Amino acid sequence: MKNIRRLRLESFIRRSVESKLVLMDDPELRLLTVTRIELSNDSRLAKVYVSSLSGDESHQEALMAALSRASGRFQQTLASDVSMRFTPLLSFHFDQGFVKGTQVVELLTQLEKDEKKHDSAL
Repeated sequence: MKNIRRLRLESFIRRSVESKLVLMDDPELRLLTVTRIELSNDSRLAKVYVSSLSGDESHQEALMAALSRASGRFQQTLASDVSMRFTPLLSFHFDQGFVKGTQVVELLTQLEKDEKKHDSAL
């Protein structure tokens, strides 16, 4: 179980990254959502998971590349916002859970439609 300090840090990092995303020059980056933060045990590394409404893989790769280029700005913002001995190093990852959840819902909807067609044909 995570301790309270770590949960607070993860929440703080999330708010800091989200506030910086809103101010980004790239309009597509402004549409990203931070889904979760995973802080390492020593609090030196933070994995930032983001999601987008776009399910297109090439688009996701372009967004991740843009985030990687802007990671220094996120790091600076976080360093100025938090007073810690070490500012966690941020790494950005695309959260596949959101996309996979959407795909499951679409499949279930399609199955329901097919079942209704099958029942009406009988």
